[in-house]
Amino acid sequence: MSDEALDDSQRELLARVLQHGGVLAAPFGHVGEDSLLPELVADIEALEVTGRLRVERDPDGDPRRLELTPQGYEALEME
Repeated sequence: MSDEALDDSQRELLARVLQHGGVLAAPFGHVGEDSLLPELVADIEALEVTGRLRVERDPDGDPRRLELTPQGYEALEME
């Protein structure tokens, strides 16, 4: 696991996945918001690289399902 600190938007994304039982399917944004905003995609990729999220992608490579990993739970202090 990476010891990199989470920024606010990454912590919010992990918390949103947690609120959905640890698995969140697209769309990932808030109601009325594009779920693949560049900032959100960057957060998803950063959390995937650090092992905090497992990401399932569609045939185009866009994220379609996010799942918290044990490192993701740990980052939210939910060990």
